Amino acid sequence: MKHEMEILSVLFTEPEHPMRPKHFTRHSLALLGALALVTTLAACSATDGDADRDAAKPSSSPTATKTTEPQYFAPPADIEKSAVECTDGAATVTQSNQEVTVPDCAKVTIDASNSVVHLGAVEDLVVTGSINDVAAKAVTTITVTGNGNRVTSDNGPKPKDGGQQNVFEKR
Repeated sequence: MKHEMEILSVLFTEPEHPMRPKHFTRHSLALLGALALVTTLAACSATDGDADRDAAKPSSSPTATKTTEPQYFAPPADIEKSAVECTDGAATVTQSNQEVTVPDCAKVTIDASNSVVHLGAVEDLVVTGSINDVAAKAVTTITVTGNGNRVTSDNGPKPKDGGQQNVFEKR
């Protein structure tokens, strides 16, 4: 401690001059400022942030899980709605990108794509369009030649599926 005091005494005083009292010199103040700056910067850079960054590792695989439960989605609120009448025991749905309602009818053909179709009781259902969501009360026969359709009914008959990625469900 005594040695440090001697160094500080030398740094902060000028040689005695008879006309001037002891005081800090410009050189000593500059040296003190530089020392304070270096100490401050050294303290800021000595953080554990690098250790945290090095310890973090990405996961080896994604964590998403596949569900086996069917997922149902309501059609968008702003989708156009329409109705198709059953004339002489037959109805054909050609309205794509719409929510369509068909009453009880002997034969219904869905030739639309990307539609939500609500059916009453149907004897013969034919789906030639693609990406439709069809819900019927009861269906006797189902024939699908389009792709990516989902047909749901209360009775769930065995379908004739000539398309790809079609789903048939019983409520």
